[in-house]
Amino acid sequence: MNIKELHNPVWKRSDNLRDPSVFKASDGYYLFYSRYSNNDWNRPENWSVACTFTRDFINFENDRDISGKGFASPGDVIQWNGKYILPYQSYPDVPTMLCYSLSEDLKNWSDPVFFLEEARELPWNQANRVIDPTFVTEGERLHCFFVGTDRVHYQSATNLVGHAYTDDPELKKWIITTVDKPLIGACEEAPDGAENVTVFNNGKEWIMIYSEGLKNQHLAYIVSTDLIHWHSRGRIEIPVQSWLTTKYGAPFVWKEDDCWMMILMGEDKDSHTTLGLLTSADGFSWKLLSEQ
Repeated sequence: MNIKELHNPVWKRSDNLRDPSVFKASDGYYLFYSRYSNNDWNRPENWSVACTFTRDFINFENDRDISGKGFASPGDVIQWNGKYILPYQSYPDVPTMLCYSLSEDLKNWSDPVFFLEEARELPWNQANRVIDPTFVTEGERLHCFFVGTDRVHYQSATNLVGHAYTDDPELKKWIITTVDKPLIGACEEAPDGAENVTVFNNGKEWIMIYSEGLKNQHLAYIVSTDLIHWHSRGRIEIPVQSWLTTKYGAPFVWKEDDCWMMILMGEDKDSHTTLGLLTSADGFSWKLLSEQ
């Protein structure tokens, strides 16, 4: 990938492209995302998890749905017990639940396997919904960050981030560390909470970047040494470009040889969502690619 040849947004379609994640392979990049079509948010047939392949973020090929209809929000693809595993969620039908699919080749994916259903019953998750899974491996332990909602009515919803981990190779037995209160709650800058977590290690500590706020969405970060205890919240300032002039969120971060890369969902003045890229030397300060 030659960053100097790229301009934002790097990828756009007639469909709304949301919730991106990237898996860097030896021959290029698998870009997973939520495909939202037809501008009717509440119909499951308008949602699917999709994937495309690119070698350079200029040309994209084999764009296709890899889930059935009624699914969204792909998280980090990880390697687990000899297979690739992709977490995502059912959406928008109630109850909204976490699931994952397995693959041996990053192309053919299994039917969804539902997991961590007990997170729906957390006392702070009053809406009994679980969305936005993010997987992080730490040796033989698998961490999952997820989002619940503290009110039943979406118009007044506050999204909150929770955490669980498992040492079970079958991913059936989970320990939730955020039973009594969420990891990330509401704050003055975001009274409606947080969602869409991405987590990476910069060689010294873990950094979590997430979408802060729902109506006035922007990016924030916290840091940790153990993936359980987090601190030092800060806001990530990003200049305005036309493809994200309304709001932006759903970050995903990965490492290139000489920098960190972030792919980001942006919403323009017409409420259309596309995907753009940012770069960073340290994982905290981010620079948008120039706009096309």
